Amino acid sequence: MTKRRILRLIASVAALVLFASSALAAGYTTLRYRDESEAVRQMQQALISLGYSTGGADGKFGPATEKAVRQFQQNNGLKVDGVAGNATLTRLYALADGSGSSSSGSGSSSSGSSQSLFGGNYTKLVYGSQGSRVKLLQQALTDLGFFTGTVDGRFGTATQTAVVAFQQANALTADGKAGPITLQKIEQLLAGDTGSPTPAPTSAPGGIPTRTLRKGSQGEDVKTVQTRLKELGYYTGTVDGKYGTGTIAAVTAFQTQNGLSADGVAGSGTYRVLFSSSAKPVVSTPTATPSPTPSPTPGYYIPTRTLRDGDSGEDVKSVQTRLKELGYYTGTVDGKYGTGTIAAVTAFQTQNGLSADGVAGSGTYRVLFSSSAKPAASTPTATPSPTPSPTPAYNVPTRTLRSGDSGEDVKSVQTRLKELGYYTGTVDGKYGTGTIAAVTAFQSQNGLSADGVAGSGTYRVLFSDSARPAPSSPTPAPTATPDPSTFTNLKKGSTGEAVQRLQAALANLGYTVNTDGSYTNATVTAVKQFQQSNGLSTDGIAGPNTQKVLYSGSAKGPSESAMPDLPAGAGTSVTPPPKSEIQLLHWFNDIKPTLKSKAKFLVYDPATGLSWTLQLLSAGRHADSEPLTATDTAVMFKAFGNQNTWNQKAVYVRLPDGRWTIGSTHDMPHLSGNIKNNNFDGHLCLHFLRDMSEAEKNDPNYGVANQKTIRQLWKSLTGQDIAYK
Repeated sequence: MTKRRILRLIASVAALVLFASSALAAGYTTLRYRDESEAVRQMQQALISLGYSTGGADGKFGPATEKAVRQFQQNNGLKVDGVAGNATLTRLYALADGSGSSSSGSGSSSSGSSQSLFGGNYTKLVYGSQGSRVKLLQQALTDLGFFTGTVDGRFGTATQTAVVAFQQANALTADGKAGPITLQKIEQLLAGDTGSPTPAPTSAPGGIPTRTLRKGSQGEDVKTVQTRLKELGYYTGTVDGKYGTGTIAAVTAFQTQNGLSADGVAGSGTYRVLFSSSAKPVVSTPTATPSPTPSPTPGYYIPTRTLRDGDSGEDVKSVQTRLKELGYYTGTVDGKYGTGTIAAVTAFQTQNGLSADGVAGSGTYRVLFSSSAKPAASTPTATPSPTPSPTPAYNVPTRTLRSGDSGEDVKSVQTRLKELGYYTGTVDGKYGTGTIAAVTAFQSQNGLSADGVAGSGTYRVLFSDSARPAPSSPTPAPTATPDPSTFTNLKKGSTGEAVQRLQAALANLGYTVNTDGSYTNATVTAVKQFQQSNGLSTDGIAGPNTQKVLYSGSAKGPSESAMPDLPAGAGTSVTPPPKSEIQLLHWFNDIKPTLKSKAKFLVYDPATGLSWTLQLLSAGRHADSEPLTATDTAVMFKAFGNQNTWNQKAVYVRLPDGRWTIGSTHDMPHLSGNIKNNNFDGHLCLHFLRDMSEAEKNDPNYGVANQKTIRQLWKSLTGQDIAYK
């Protein structure tokens, strides 16, 4: 960095110093949520200058400002209450004008040159920070060769990755947070004060590269890197100027051996060591020890990221190739981390004494790509299996399948379910009611969550030797008419073969229902829909008259008449909110604290233009709610394609206080409800924005799916990714 640039950066910091140190002794008026004043605006300016996001310096103490105050208090060892009292403001203004020490107590550096960039302010910058200090950090990391993104003052994923790379390259704790030690190290390197002289570069044909090289790069600078790696013993291929798998593996090995971030990408940090006299050569041939498996060749691309279900890429291919060599993986090396790869990784981990979770991370790679990796057992002991073992011809799906999906992977599921006796329909590749019922029955029989959705957990059992077949006594065929004299009233709470036969008949007609022999809310709803479609009294009880029609052979399937006729214009009177009025509101921070008992939500579906009203039942990690009236239920049913489904839908929601935000919901009635005569036996789940990390911990399946739906709608509206991680 030139002196001119350093001076320019210093000037930009100085421009943000808004408060005189003499104000420290005066004491400050306490500022709290909903205050509006010039003092609030000054506090916001100070927070922004230190990299905290307040939503702007508008003088209004809102949720974003309160969150920024809490973060500042936490970072500086203060009482975390979101209230800006004298202690908080004194600390804040001391740091804002550069007179305070850092939050870690490190203080400022004694070297004038090392203070030149951050002005002695080493308050920690973390993911989500914004402001001029983040810009300074990004520009510094750019000049040092670690950051290639836009210098925009927003501490996002790219900035975090660059900080981690810098920390790894400088033997610091690689947590992705730019604290006092990291910031001072950056200043030292930019000022040339590294504590030890940088090794003199060795000669390089064509000069040391200036651009960052990665997979697919070509040119003379690639040849230069290959030549140097060859000198050091890392590269054994042809010096052809093509940055392919062999070059990536060699760069990765060099970086690992020399304490750099091992990502296989060659940038300024790698060049600084690679072309220096202190570059460590490849480790000489170690003492030979017997190994049960061949040692990986230098051509391996050892992944740097953790791989799990749904990932894809060249690093997945590398893992699959190695597992195939060791006898664990028998599928196609296609770069898709699906069920077969998960099973192979799990088996490898078990055989090698690792945590067997099917996720491939650094600990697994350390053994997998070593000469001591144990191969798969040569001949496993044969054990009797109740079902035929799936052949390699199976296309084990990699995506989650649910109602409405279609394709070859659906056919594969249907075929396997047919073999096991759960599916009796046509293998047509359409994930309809019959397939849902068969998947649900399979899940129930095999101790899985019986939701009718086929995902990796279901595939792991379905395509295994241990999958349990359907019970030997099949459910009576729905086309066979039972003796009417045996008909009794079947209702909520009933169980047994008669209920299972009823459910199978309903499912065969296309109604959404489990075939588990338990008369639950979902069965009540299906019976009501059947009764409505067939002109019967709609009470959800399967009495003799309902059963006679059901088993008559001329019963009607679900149709739009499965719900009461809608009044003219029902659900179409609400005007969608303008995009400028839709706010990104957080469930725990902004919504839940404002709700009262039986709060009402107006839901608008942008996909259909329909709207309906829900009433709050209870508030936990989401809003358990019910349609307010039978008309609301009918409108919602129509919006979901005239079916009850767990498939979530992104919607706009007007809260009781008039604010519009984004939510995600389904229309499957389950468990209990309080409202009578709304034609909805149970309640549904209305989800709002939460931190993704919290959802992954507390609600890893359906909760995460709803969070993804909310984030997709927000991005389609604004083009922005939601920062709540």
